[in-house]
Amino acid sequence: MAKGIIYIMETVVQGIIKIGKTRTDRFENRMKNLENNGYSNVSGLKRKFAIEVDEYDDKERLIHDIFSKSRVGTSELFATDMETAVSLLSSLEGKQVYPTTRTKKEIFEAATEELKSLSLDRKSGSAGMPR
Repeated sequence: MAKGIIYIMETVVQGIIKIGKTRTDRFENRMKNLENNGYSNVSGLKRKFAIEVDEYDDKERLIHDIFSKSRVGTSELFATDMETAVSLLSSLEGKQVYPTTRTKKEIFEAATEELKSLSLDRKSGSAGMPR
């Protein structure tokens, strides 16, 4: 069972996120490289959530499959909302490695609350309106 990290990064393009993986011992270097150099012609990447899991190759592939309809080409970029992706990743069994200031449970609850709020906004016709 190979352990590794699955991460989510936000991009400068609203609604486009990066979902990737890396070995545990390479996480910090990978994040710094992406934050400094970008990915697939997208710059301004910032880490949002990362979790260390068993069988990270298989789990990343499953997550990419789940979001396959929103995949941008063949990249690791997805046109989906951050809260859905964070909700999914934070529900996985594993050790949260980023952020370190909030627990996995707090992050999951905040993401699901934001999703509920977005859903209510869409139903009331005020999606995209400032709150």
